[in-house]
Amino acid sequence: MSAVSSRQDAIVLRPMQVRDLPAVLQVQQHCYPAEMLESRDALASRQRLSPDTCWVAERPGQLLGYLFAHPWAGSRPPKLGHKLEQLPTAADTLFIHDLALHPDARGHGLGPRLVQTVLGQGRRRGLRQARLVAVLGAARYWQRFGYQASRDNEANAAYGEGAVCMQRSL
Repeated sequence: MSAVSSRQDAIVLRPMQVRDLPAVLQVQQHCYPAEMLESRDALASRQRLSPDTCWVAERPGQLLGYLFAHPWAGSRPPKLGHKLEQLPTAADTLFIHDLALHPDARGHGLGPRLVQTVLGQGRRRGLRQARLVAVLGAARYWQRFGYQASRDNEANAAYGEGAVCMQRSL
């Protein structure tokens, strides 16, 4: 049986809570190779510092996916796997750190719903642009949301071969 029912109204998007982190880590393990897995502390730091831009998709009893984002400044992305101690005071950018859906939850529109929700949060905060690092060949996916590869691509060192820094206006 699929992780997603045919009834989209049974699926809820809501701000992530600390209690969601064990399920988030399980989804992460289904989506990434071992060398890209992040610790609970690294992910929890993002949720703690920017709870209104970290969201989950769930249906009763099952977390289907998540999106971590936070305000940021400058073009250099935060290091993968590192705990954030604080956010920049002069942030002008929404940095989408990670979007992941359980493999059984893909193809039901949850990714776009999470992305649009978080981009809206960035606009409400007055941020001017959004950035991310596309990994594992996901650049084409992000282009659907208006992201374009940025000229200053510093992603490979921290995010792996083929990683692409991308940006768009908010």
